[in-house]
Amino acid sequence: MESTKFTEHAHALDSENQSLSSIHRSWGFPTDDELLWLLDQGLDENVLWPISGAAIHFDAGTFELDDSGDRALIFRAEDRAEAIDLIAYQPHTGNVASWRGQAFCLGDLDDIFNPATYFAGGALRIHATPLEWLLAGREGIVIVRPDLAIAYHLKKTLPDLASVEHTGDGPRPFAVIPEVIDTAAEWEAKFKPKTEH
Repeated sequence: MESTKFTEHAHALDSENQSLSSIHRSWGFPTDDELLWLLDQGLDENVLWPISGAAIHFDAGTFELDDSGDRALIFRAEDRAEAIDLIAYQPHTGNVASWRGQAFCLGDLDDIFNPATYFAGGALRIHATPLEWLLAGREGIVIVRPDLAIAYHLKKTLPDLASVEHTGDGPRPFAVIPEVIDTAAEWEAKFKPKTEH
């Protein structure tokens, strides 16, 4: 089957320890129609790169290469300018997903935690779509994994409380939980103050 050839090729590249940047480049450029569409949206051509395009299939928050799938634009998710995952975006559906399922956002993850982002009244710009992010000159982020948003918010706003030991007096302090919390029940089990009966 032709579609597995693409996926096997991508995994072979990954297993050879090639950088994500190299893998991203190997997937090829967007089509001329995709590039013209982006330029028609008012984008400056200088904000387009690095970008690639590929036929993909979305699957539960991630994507796989699939030459019988729909085309998508592919961007690099970064942390301190190093690629940590690849992000697919289909403008006609609005679908966004990460290849490895590891990236919280499109953009540079460091922007969330870097004090320079907030210097002199600055703020983190959170965009609804990759197109908005491109129109803003790639400044800020696009949340790709909303299930991780509360964990990143806690890490940003309460970083010192993770080491606070609870004395038993008053309410328990919040702590940064490293694992993903998927449901309200899991959230309550982790954070709801325990009451003794």
